[in-house]
Amino acid sequence: MPFKNDDQLLNELKGLPDMKMKSDNKQKIVNAIRQDDSRRRVHASSRFSAFGKGVAICSVLVAAFWMGATLVSNNQPSAMPPTPPQTTAPGTSGTLETGASNGGTSNPAPIVTQSEELLANIRKQAEKGLIINSPYPIEKTVFDQVEKDLGNPDTKDNANGLSYATYKGKQVAFGYNKGMQIVDIRSTDPQLQKITLSEVVKKWGQPNRVSEYANQTIYTYDVTSKYQVKMIFQGTENTSNNALTLVRYNLYYPEGNKNLMLYGSNTDMLKDLRELAKNGQTFGSSYRVEKDVFDEIEKVLGKPSNISTIKGITYNTYRDLGLVFAFNKGMQVIDIRSYDPRLQAISLAEVNQALGEPQSKTTLNGETIYTYKVNDKYELKIIFTGVIDKKKSTLYIDHVNIYYPRGTINNMAG
Repeated sequence: MPFKNDDQLLNELKGLPDMKMKSDNKQKIVNAIRQDDSRRRVHASSRFSAFGKGVAICSVLVAAFWMGATLVSNNQPSAMPPTPPQTTAPGTSGTLETGASNGGTSNPAPIVTQSEELLANIRKQAEKGLIINSPYPIEKTVFDQVEKDLGNPDTKDNANGLSYATYKGKQVAFGYNKGMQIVDIRSTDPQLQKITLSEVVKKWGQPNRVSEYANQTIYTYDVTSKYQVKMIFQGTENTSNNALTLVRYNLYYPEGNKNLMLYGSNTDMLKDLRELAKNGQTFGSSYRVEKDVFDEIEKVLGKPSNISTIKGITYNTYRDLGLVFAFNKGMQVIDIRSYDPRLQAISLAEVNQALGEPQSKTTLNGETIYTYKVNDKYELKIIFTGVIDKKKSTLYIDHVNIYYPRGTINNMAG
């Protein structure tokens, strides 16, 4: 079998699978084949027959192919097309989700309700001293500025040592002190009526204080060291069969409602409360038990916002004034209750320090009641939210009563 020259070998290599190769690499393959071919020529005549030479040439060609493939893999990038990146369908994840091994389903993202978003916004704004539907910050704004911007309010009232200006079209009321500083802002935004008590507790947790007044439940949250949010729900948990819904909320700055010129401390306020009680009066009211009849009070204050009767005694509530007047069948006032927010910032410990131990202590419906006999006719009752427990939780005043016990026996009733 005749030996092949270089051109013949290259022609045969062209028949091999098409692989990209640099020219210097091709030359190396040819040189290697030539050296091997020359060596084999010396011994071919004596060791191989014509058939053996053919087998040898085939071996050389196989070796050439193997060497070329090795050089290509070591010195040249692969000529195969790159593997395309994996793609995913819209809305799906390219990675395995938690829980995918359990049936191949992923945990859905929690759904945030409209009420949750609103409650989050209320809290965020409250921490800045703002309500959701007013740009005027509490503590830092004077009412003169509000009136200049918004004009005259629809109504003006006085309650609990503050003046209140209501803008019905804005669903907001501003309470300001004698220095015109805004210290209480009340929002009646219609969105609030979609929020239930359970949703508030779920988002905000348990309140710092709970009270019931005029068929309403009030949850008080200390949102900062200075500001409080009072959530007012219609109805009470004991009397309502339905979920309690929010009717309004107040942003309150307690420190701004203190008359420092009149009361230097809570102790001074409590001592003044005791002196008022000796005269049959209480905070926020010039009326007196025993001496006044409700007919005359109603002529001045108008119709009450809530009326209830218990054991022959009628209780008329003036919600916005924070006052309740109780009278017997002869219309004689025998009990006046004050829900003044200035008192609600006073703790049980401060009461003990200022007034000493009461003549009696009782607990009723989750409240602690201190009774002080201020004279031979009248009693001062201080009602705290909560009961004394082993944790020595701080209790605060919910309301105070000036009470005339003899009036429960109505001599005018016949």
